[in-house]
Amino acid sequence: MIEVNSITKKYKRKRVLNEVSFTAEKGRITCLVGINGVGKSTIMKAIMGLIPVNSGQILIDGQPISEKIYEKVSFIPDTITMPPSMRIREAMQFMSDYYVKWNQKRADEMMDFFKLKGEDRIGDLSKGNAAKANLLLGLSLDADYILMDEPFSGIDMFSREQITNVFTSHLIEDRGVIITTHEIHDIEHLIDTVVMLDEGRIVKIFDTENLRLAEGKSVVDVMREVYRS
Repeated sequence: MIEVNSITKKYKRKRVLNEVSFTAEKGRITCLVGINGVGKSTIMKAIMGLIPVNSGQILIDGQPISEKIYEKVSFIPDTITMPPSMRIREAMQFMSDYYVKWNQKRADEMMDFFKLKGEDRIGDLSKGNAAKANLLLGLSLDADYILMDEPFSGIDMFSREQITNVFTSHLIEDRGVIITTHEIHDIEHLIDTVVMLDEGRIVKIFDTENLRLAEGKSVVDVMREVYRS
């Protein structure tokens, strides 16, 4: 389990996260929801130790963040970070050399799943194929938790559908997923827990299945209620 306990983050005098707390369990997809600038990406970077927090604590399976703990977590940012001149197969080799938990068998399977070619250069890929290559590199690590920051951003409908299929495949298996996305309609049926944020604060946390059964509402219904009030 990833535990985010009362974290606060300030940039100069601006407080971008204010006492944020939630948990993300293995085997469940947790979605951070909110308009731009509410702190979703900041939370992801804080979990990965890429930015320090001013107060609060983040635990991964009960342990504070450390280099060893991060063998358990894979972070997939909103854009691919490999050099444009690098070929996909070279990016895979880089990951294999750098990460102990690289799973080449899974990487080969995802190449077939996404119909990517190892000889293609990163800089020549369409937005959709670049997003798929980005997912390939992140999901091919044998990590217990996957963090995805806007995996559907700026890509076409067919690429979104293909990426969505990953969430119902064994490629995710029993791993815990934290995702940020504006494309709620594409994955609403897959989300287990929603964490809604506004101005750096959590305004609502709910189980999507319980919400549907008890109130007959969708995630989008709740978003309209919260953000229009």
